[in-house]
Amino acid sequence: MEFQTKTNLILPFNGTWKVTNGGRTVETNNHADPQRSPKSMQHAYDFRLEHTGNGEKLSDYEVFGKEVLSPADGKIIQVINGAIDVLPGERDRGNGVGNMIITDYGNGEFGMLCHLKHNSIKVAVGDEIKQGQVVGLCGNTGNTSEPHVHFQLQDGPFMHNSNALLAQFRKITVDREMKENYEPVRGDKVSNI
Repeated sequence: MEFQTKTNLILPFNGTWKVTNGGRTVETNNHADPQRSPKSMQHAYDFRLEHTGNGEKLSDYEVFGKEVLSPADGKIIQVINGAIDVLPGERDRGNGVGNMIITDYGNGEFGMLCHLKHNSIKVAVGDEIKQGQVVGLCGNTGNTSEPHVHFQLQDGPFMHNSNALLAQFRKITVDREMKENYEPVRGDKVSNI
């Protein structure tokens, strides 16, 4: 039987953003390549907006500093908040995920949001959070080419030994059309209903 996400997920942002990595194949998702990504990341999503200017400054990126939302209710089990934002094109490979949170959704599914802005995370380990709650701000920390929000669903609390799970968003707008239980792919413009 085809996998169905148990958790009722929303997109982790307000407004309409573009999917730059998403889908089950390497043609639409760089994370799907097992040579490039750990197994927990192979169905991950990256969400971005366009930039202004030449894209050399963080302020050129509309997403930089935008609110990041919790995709679902859950309990925070891990937080990294002290990574410094790097300039676009630079990468902090020593801390690949940058600033991040992992949330236990209570049903064998765990969500990770990463690359959050330096010292912007508004939740702590042990906090019970609600879907849509602001958990931090979009940043450019870790192994990233430009500011964006990375979200992945996995079957355990640790990135290094968990398996990726397909993350289907319960009800979203995709290119102005409502979709249910949808897995966005590269190029989709998506927003919450």
